[in-house]
Amino acid sequence: MENNNFPPVNPENVHFILVEPFSPGNVGAAARAIKTMGFSKLWLINPCDHLSEDARKLAHASEDILENARVFASLPEALADMHFVVATTNRVREYRMPTFTPEEVGSRIAQIAPEHNIALVFGREQSGLTNDELRICQATSSIPAAINHPSLNLAQAVMIYAYACYNARPGNAPVYEWELANHVQTESVYTHLEATMRQLDFVPHDSWDRFIMRFKRLFGRANPELRDVQLIHKIFQAMDEYVEHGLPKSKRK
Repeated sequence: MENNNFPPVNPENVHFILVEPFSPGNVGAAARAIKTMGFSKLWLINPCDHLSEDARKLAHASEDILENARVFASLPEALADMHFVVATTNRVREYRMPTFTPEEVGSRIAQIAPEHNIALVFGREQSGLTNDELRICQATSSIPAAINHPSLNLAQAVMIYAYACYNARPGNAPVYEWELANHVQTESVYTHLEATMRQLDFVPHDSWDRFIMRFKRLFGRANPELRDVQLIHKIFQAMDEYVEHGLPKSKRK
């Protein structure tokens, strides 16, 4: 029985992003999966010919999803207005981020998606997402499987996440009713953090990449609001001014 106690996920706010898909058939099958579950936003990064005969054949009555798909040159460009970005992966990565099952992703999206843009990012068929691409996402998700080396293809993975989003409910957590910071706004915090810490002659014990990644994990778990981002910038600005002038603003002549 459908649970009507919570607002459904807004399908217009959920974006399925395929990074450099190689097979037109996979893109077509992914379009069919998306439409079957009531979604319409298919975004493609440097794709194969997504309007080819093979793609249309596998789309099967979902050609409109292919025709309306947006094409981008890079993943950061596609993520600019996103408020929550989940990278799908089946590999253990060097840079650990918050990790969810598809069902947990669905619940998280149900909290956020009524008013905010969500991106589900799927990697290349053969190699998945690069570490650099993972770093600009806020969380990762993997599909549990009965064998150690699962081999779901791209379209199957899209189908599982589309169903999880279609069937999602926020559970006991509140639905977000305030304005979350988008991808560009949160990335600006990480850039400002590194610049400020360098001014203070701070030296990470391992590397700047790892230091920023740890902060991303911390900050990303909070689903920061726009006002949170503005507050963090004000703190960094006060630190920047102290370094520049040697005194807090209240003690300057």
